[in-house]
Amino acid sequence: MRKFSRRRMLLLIGSGAVGVVLVRALQQLVTRNMPVSIEKPIIVSRAEWGARPPNHDAPNEFGFAANPIESGWYVYPDDLAAAYSTVAIHHSAARLASNETVQSIQNEHMDVNGWADIAYHFAIDNAGVIYQGREIGSRGASVAGHNTGTIGVMVMGNFELESPLDIQLTALQSLVNWLAQQYTLTHLAGHGEFNPESVCPGKNMIVHLDTLAQWAGLLRGTGGYVELQ
Repeated sequence: MRKFSRRRMLLLIGSGAVGVVLVRALQQLVTRNMPVSIEKPIIVSRAEWGARPPNHDAPNEFGFAANPIESGWYVYPDDLAAAYSTVAIHHSAARLASNETVQSIQNEHMDVNGWADIAYHFAIDNAGVIYQGREIGSRGASVAGHNTGTIGVMVMGNFELESPLDIQLTALQSLVNWLAQQYTLTHLAGHGEFNPESVCPGKNMIVHLDTLAQWAGLLRGTGGYVELQ
């Protein structure tokens, strides 16, 4: 069961009389050793943001994979809670002041990188809006060599040069909390922990990863990843 302090519950639920009542109710559940259900955050669907359909002729993610050790577009055949173990955090590497959008990121991934779709399963913009990226039932393309079993979450910004906004961190925490419970995840890692040649998600985001993991009840690092044969 995930542990929630009174302060953390207030942050997640909000202040005011209604928030206090809900916090007290949650405290009673925790005291009674009953599980606390994490509400799904608002997520803008692919249809709502105008996502392009996947291109299965993409040169660097061509065709369909029959099993998780093959390249190509892989759809998990089993319960996703059994398929996933880790959430990987990324930054987009573009400055917050840029005109970057989830559409422009998808276009770059498909038209420049040659992938079948946007690499990440979720994206968060500089207003804290959460977007559905690649369908959650399909393997992502965000951590080279470690994509199977990993959920990719990207926050827009270059966090080597600037810091994530509070509104982005709040949205990220709410999303990670929900993903951890929804898919019984065990670990949270930064992209660069899987691929050391990368500085992603940036030094100013990395300092938040321990807290993100703690409040979601996750372990830090890549230890949850199971090497495929």
